[in-house]
Amino acid sequence: MDNELIQRGKDLLARGNALTARIKRYRGDPNYWYSTDQISEVQAWVSSVANLATLICEPNSYFYKEVISVCEHKDLASGAPYWAVQKLSGILSSLSEEIEHGLLKKAEYIFAATTFDDFLDHASEYHRANKKTESAVLASAVFEDTIRKIAKKNKTQETSSSIESLIDNLVKENIFTSVKAKRMKLYAAVRNKALHAKWDEFDIKDVGELIKGTRDLIENVL
Repeated sequence: MDNELIQRGKDLLARGNALTARIKRYRGDPNYWYSTDQISEVQAWVSSVANLATLICEPNSYFYKEVISVCEHKDLASGAPYWAVQKLSGILSSLSEEIEHGLLKKAEYIFAATTFDDFLDHASEYHRANKKTESAVLASAVFEDTIRKIAKKNKTQETSSSIESLIDNLVKENIFTSVKAKRMKLYAAVRNKALHAKWDEFDIKDVGELIKGTRDLIENVL
């Protein structure tokens, strides 16, 4: 995950803790609201927390739903309740722990896989319509992104920009078997031809195999 986003989360948590301490000194009761001169500061902080959740959390995740439920609460429409700052600070604290343990990274790949699957569905529709060019371009893009996501997920070093060399490195890391790697390189060959507009050097069947193989990667490896 982007280091800037991680640091942003830490900064917001520190600001949330400071806001929590200030209300305790001001009232000493968690049911009280922030004073009028603090409302804009609190609501700006709440908006920043919501924005961060949107950037780093998958929309169906627990953290995203909890943050949004707080931000959309009617109490925030009329002021700055202490409970909202307290709850969002707790969510940020838990979120930081999840990031430290790499659990949000797993969610990132689940979300990416869902997105890739949608693109593959479009590629499949073009394939069924016998539109080789359109289906090949879409499937090739998804295939390359999938290979690179698998490498990134498994911290596989990219020794060059070529897909073939990355596949070789995935074999060295025991992510791919040598047999699977041979198939991946066949798909990579179709991808190379499609991206260089060498339409006569592959047929619609090759694209079908590329789509099938990429879907298998998304479902079983990514």
